[in-house]
Amino acid sequence: MNFFREYFIGDLLRSEPDVLKQASIRLIYNIVSTSVYALIVFFLIYLWKGFHYQLIKNVVIIFLFVGILFYIKAQKSIVLVCHLLLFISWLNNNINIYLFDDFNFFIALLTVSNIIFAFHTLGNKAGIFYSIAHFIPIMFHSLGKYSGIHFGARQPQQLALMEVITTLVLVFFIIVYLIYHYHQAFELAKVSIRRSVEELKTAKELAEEMNRLKTNFLSNMSHEIRTPINGILGLSQVIGMETDNDEIKNYVRLQQQSGNRLLNTITSILDLSRIEAQSSQLKLKVIDLNNLVRESMLSLEGMAKSKRLQFLFKPSSEKLECLSDETMLYQVLNNVVGNAIKFTDKGEVVITTIKKHDSRVSIVVKDTGIGISEEFMPRIFNSFEQESTGRSRSHEGSGLGLAISKKYIELLGGEILIESKKDQGSTFEIVLPAYKGQ
Repeated sequence: MNFFREYFIGDLLRSEPDVLKQASIRLIYNIVSTSVYALIVFFLIYLWKGFHYQLIKNVVIIFLFVGILFYIKAQKSIVLVCHLLLFISWLNNNINIYLFDDFNFFIALLTVSNIIFAFHTLGNKAGIFYSIAHFIPIMFHSLGKYSGIHFGARQPQQLALMEVITTLVLVFFIIVYLIYHYHQAFELAKVSIRRSVEELKTAKELAEEMNRLKTNFLSNMSHEIRTPINGILGLSQVIGMETDNDEIKNYVRLQQQSGNRLLNTITSILDLSRIEAQSSQLKLKVIDLNNLVRESMLSLEGMAKSKRLQFLFKPSSEKLECLSDETMLYQVLNNVVGNAIKFTDKGEVVITTIKKHDSRVSIVVKDTGIGISEEFMPRIFNSFEQESTGRSRSHEGSGLGLAISKKYIELLGGEILIESKKDQGSTFEIVLPAYKGQ
């Protein structure tokens, strides 16, 4: 037995890494080989009993099944074999219905076995197809029988006792094997899912620990970098105040610009790492949006004037309030409005506050700047990304402002919407839940 198994499916089993598919291959081989042995027994029974129609059918099926074994060995595939086995069994069922002029227990058992086998080896679509294919002949036979139509002209033949026992045992063990295989697959899936959950839990804990360590590292390094930079900026300020040399004053101004830019970059990286580590603590309070926008505009007004831009605020006629973190929202406004001014060389930057109809409030920042290309729009909120990169960059920045702003607004339960066209300007809308006490 092992010799024949190795001869026909040994190479196929070794080439198939999937354990479940290996089990299906063994199932097909066991069905075919066992059927060949059973058919040889049936051949002798039919020959002894003189069942000539059954005898011819039996010989044909023996040759087909032996051919199937050699096909598996040659092609190293069982898909066509599964279809062929199901077709032979379906045809055998219909012949038995014709010979016995009855739909008996054995035909029902074979029908159930075939349907389970089809779902198991070929999938849902094939399972449904073969279910319908088995049902239609049985339905027509039943309708014909109740209508007085008989499919056989002679007396119905009966199965021999040996054939009854052999068929029952064979089909019983096929069904048991299929159910056992499903159970094994289910247990294997449970173990795999449990292992995956444990691995994900471990990976999550490791990621959280790495984020915590990263945040601690950045916090410490930020302190170590800020301290000497603040000292440098303080000394440069003293130098600028005490010197009358215009050239030195210009050097001091450039030094302070570079130092402040470096400090802003360090602060942005630290803020981003805190958000990713989920260590940012919200300090919620009721905020008047119109007042917050006015305060934010004061710190950016000088930047807009230096570029000779119209810097306008159109407040809502209603009092707009939201429950938010003032520091976070102030930083978001600085980032969004600051970007609008930075990327606008002529024209205007207009800020509008609006009360929306869905119990939300919004701050709309519209500019006439360089706009954003359609290709870059999906990446506009990615960290460290800018549309112009490398030596082609036309504007300074770390690419963190919008990324941090989006994460802050999402923490506050809102969203940032954007519309933009290249060389035609951009519109950013910061939407937040309105304060329910209004």
